[in-house]
Order: sequence, then C-alpha cells, then structure tokens
Amino acid sequence: MSFLLDPFALLLVGFVAGKLYYLALAFGDRIIRRGAAKKGLLAAGAAVVAIFWAYSGLLYEGVVYFPWPFPRWYSGPDWMLNSGLKLGLARSSATDVLAVVAFATYPLWFYLGSELALAGQRMTRAARTAEGDKIVGAVVDTIFPKGGAIPPGAAEVGTLGLVDSLFTKIPPAFASGLKLLIFVFDSRFFVLFFTGRFARFVSLDPKERGKYLQAWDSNPYLSSATQILRIAASYGYYTRPRVYKEIGYGGPARPADPPWFVSGSSARGGSG
Repeated sequence: MSFLLDPFALLLVGFVAGKLYYLALAFGDRIIRRGAAKKGLLAAGAAVVAIFWAYSGLLYEGVVYFPWPFPRWYSGPDWMLNSGLKLGLARSSATDVLAVVAFATYPLWFYLGSELALAGQRMTRAARTAEGDKIVGAVVDTIFPKGGAIPPGAAEVGTLGLVDSLFTKIPPAFASGLKLLIFVFDSRFFVLFFTGRFARFVSLDPKERGKYLQAWDSNPYLSSATQILRIAASYGYYTRPRVYKEIGYGGPARPADPPWFVSGSSARGGSG
C-alpha cells in the first residue's frame, strides 16, 4: 500500500465488490433482499477503506515497515511516498498535508470502482430476464450449433423456450442458482482469463465461444458447472420432435414428471 498504489487497489476492490453486489441482485429477492445487499456493499466499502487507512497510516507514521509483517523491504514513510521508486521524496510538513488529502480520497476510489462495476447493470426485472435469455441463447447455440452432428441448430427448434420453461418448473432456489451461474459464465473476467479478451461470452464469435466452453470443461473446478449448462441445454434440445426424429427415435422424448414439476407450464419457444 502506498499513495501511488492505494487508489488503484481501492478502485479494483470496489469494482469486484460492485460486481458481487450486482450478481446478488441479478434475480431479485430470491437470493438476497435489495436493501440488505446495498447495506452489505456499504459495509464492505467501509471495512476496506478502514483497513487501507489503518495500514497505510501506520506505514506513513513509521510505526510499521513495508511489507509488515513480512521481512522488511522499505521504511513505512519511504514506501508510502516513493512506492519503491527512486523519487527521492521524504516526509515533511508539505507531505503531511498532502497525505491527509490523499487519505480523504480513499472512500471515493472505492466508490468509483463500485460504480464502474455497476455501469449499465441497473436493469429492471424484465431487462434482466431478457439479458438472461440472451446468454442462455448463446450457450445453447454454442452447444448445439446449426449444421452440427445433428443438423438442426438449437435456435431452429426453439431450445431457448424450453430451457426458459425449465426455470419455471424447478424449485425457485435451484432456478435462481442456475440463472446466477449463467451470468457468471458470461462474465468478462472469466472470458479474459480463458481467452485473453475482455469481452462477454455473448460478444464472442461462434468459434471463440466453443473454445471458451471447452476451457471451462477442461478445468476440474468449473467442469461441473458446464455439465449443468449442458444438461439444461440438452433438455431443451433433445425433447424437440424434429431433433429426436432426426436421430431415429419415435418419441416423445419426455421422462416421467418429477415430484417438483409444476403442471400447466408451457414453453415460450417454437414447436420445433
């Protein structure tokens, strides 16, 4: 921590906290109440800023060295003012005044980071549903593309509609978890980590989407998540008459209703 690095660190922490806050609200009250989530974000921000104030303040006052409690590299004031660079700055009355001003801006850096994370993410319930449909549509089209092993693509047989209908038939807690997984899968951070591109999954071209999905499949910690996505997509694809007739099955491709099935629900997609 130093006056040069602290603002960027607070900006990054605020951005991550803002993204977590957005994900908590992505599906409304099923996961966490809006007011409670907002209070959690404010509490997290206060705690983070307090930690930065305490540690950086102790460094600047020379109470601890950097990187205390690990082996010493620099004296506290030297690190806070020079950040390991050869700037030649030393503590003085002028730097004390500037330090107070710099410390006063710390809450602002966290706030800016959280606001950056939430930019364009404050959506209505209808908009969140539409955005979720867009992500699901990209996922099922990637798993079952047009002209693949089975010629009809997912979009041609109304797979999205059936997958959406699945969300209305499974217990709400599981449906919310599945939707949250879909939004995480679409995250720019995961796409950047696996593809080197800072873009959402829905913004990738079909070839890049396939590679991104394969990257999740090959990761032992994430492969279970992609299996859930594949199962949901398979439900919406293989239960379409055009698909199961294509593979020589007479149909109907529908298992016995599980105990939690909500009768009377209908898919929004085409007949396939």
